[in-house]
Amino acid sequence: MQEENQNSRFDPSRVFNPKIIRRGVIAFVAITVVAFVGLYMYHDGTKNLEVWKTLHWKYLLFGLVFVFNDLYLGGLRNHIFLAETNPGISQMVSIKANLANIFMGAVTPTQSGGGPAQWYIFYKNGVSIPDMIGTSFYNLISTILFFPISGALAIYVLKDKVPHGFISQLTTIGFTVFLTLTIIIFIALFAQHVFNFIIRSISGLISKVKTSWGEKFGKLSERAIIKLDEYRARFVEIIKNKPQLMVYSFLLTIVLYFNKYACAYLFAVAFGLNVSLWSIVAVMAVNYLLLYFAPSPGGSGIAEVSITGMLAPFVTYAIAPSITLLHRSFMVFLPAIIGAFVILEQLNKEKLE
Repeated sequence: MQEENQNSRFDPSRVFNPKIIRRGVIAFVAITVVAFVGLYMYHDGTKNLEVWKTLHWKYLLFGLVFVFNDLYLGGLRNHIFLAETNPGISQMVSIKANLANIFMGAVTPTQSGGGPAQWYIFYKNGVSIPDMIGTSFYNLISTILFFPISGALAIYVLKDKVPHGFISQLTTIGFTVFLTLTIIIFIALFAQHVFNFIIRSISGLISKVKTSWGEKFGKLSERAIIKLDEYRARFVEIIKNKPQLMVYSFLLTIVLYFNKYACAYLFAVAFGLNVSLWSIVAVMAVNYLLLYFAPSPGGSGIAEVSITGMLAPFVTYAIAPSITLLHRSFMVFLPAIIGAFVILEQLNKEKLE
């Protein structure tokens, strides 16, 4: 019965809903195209297109190295934990799961479909639900620690060159979300009595509004508390037995995102620009901070406008849209396309089983 329940949780039609994927792809492509057309036509559209004549195309081959690093490191972050709980599991499973995550993240709002897609690939390759959730949780801790730190350092490097208005507001929201998540997770892990008290207090408040709602929330919260206690115990066990894994995860997170950021610098050099590596890295760090929870599919629209707007003071507006286009193509579009094939491969296996 338990096995049937687990299978129902990971029904492929729920994880990879064709209608949701189709709408997501259309929205992602449409918003991206409109954003880039608008960016290229802004100011002097002809001049913005002419910069492609200055591109040194050989640098695009180096761009593929950055793509390989991104996919390898993204998979490795998961594999270091899965190798402990699932000895003998292939690292390629983690790489494919990461690719599925990238594709579904690109076609769903706030990247909400990425996690379930990654879990589904893990599950179909023999990874238990607690292990796959635990792996994602460990890396989430590394991520929520990394982003505020890197974002703060980036803003310090950029100083008054961060544009005011919409982008600075998004950056503030990004900081707020990550700091809030950090506080919640650390309370849940290391002050569970406080967390449990907060959850039960919320349930009591809801009951005062409507009894039936309070009862439903109370049942859900009690189950959540039990599950959280289980995951907390597993997390503490990992920390005690293999503390180096969390350090390794954090270091891999730094290298993973530095690779993403530095890729933009590569394309700036590809257009013959003499720019500061750290300025470009800082620009990308701030953008990734504000894009992590962007509401549009894959951050489409917001990413193009914010990256271009923040790159412009360093690379001129004529070149900024083209660098943004190359960076999005190599770090998002290409991995998402590969991820789509991974998902299609898995769905074809489902039909044959």
